[in-house]
Amino acid sequence: MLNTLSWISQAGRRYRVGKINGKKVVFVRCGVGMTNAAAATQQMLDLFDVTGIVHFGISGNLNDSMSIGDVTIPKQFSHTGLWNWLNPNGTMDPADVAYLEVGSYDVPEGDGVNLLGQIGYSTEELFSVSREPNTAVSLWWMEVSQQWLQLAMSLEGMELEKCVNSSLCLPEKPKLVVGLNGATSNIFLDNAAYRDFLF
Repeated sequence: MLNTLSWISQAGRRYRVGKINGKKVVFVRCGVGMTNAAAATQQMLDLFDVTGIVHFGISGNLNDSMSIGDVTIPKQFSHTGLWNWLNPNGTMDPADVAYLEVGSYDVPEGDGVNLLGQIGYSTEELFSVSREPNTAVSLWWMEVSQQWLQLAMSLEGMELEKCVNSSLCLPEKPKLVVGLNGATSNIFLDNAAYRDFLF
């Protein structure tokens, strides 16, 4: 439970300052999408002396072992929203890490040309203070800090409530799982065929 001591309004967001189990915390609702998450993170770093950031929210699921209400903390994640979307006869970039041929999902299957073409998935370019300026590293998987991952692993086995109240319950008791792979993008997906492609 967050014990709010004060709050600060900045650039349209309200940062609540308080304590959880005696530890100082700052809580803010960043909004939907990666732009909002990045802006709120930068504002927080500018305003406060931050040791670490925990981002949480809803997510889709590519793993059949997870159910609605389960909590997952990934060991690594990829940004699956960096696309090169080409015409059907376009040339794919050899640096792309995966290809989705949209025509492969035509129903019924046939030899016709699907004008949606194909999608190539690009890696993230990561800049770091530990590298030369303007020198990016191309990454598909970005690892979570080992310090934070170890902390998350200490939470495994935590009892999660099945019901919010007497009339609002999940169909089964939720679980906390640490160490799966995660993906992020500005696209909310609810499509079984695309899930199978990514997984």
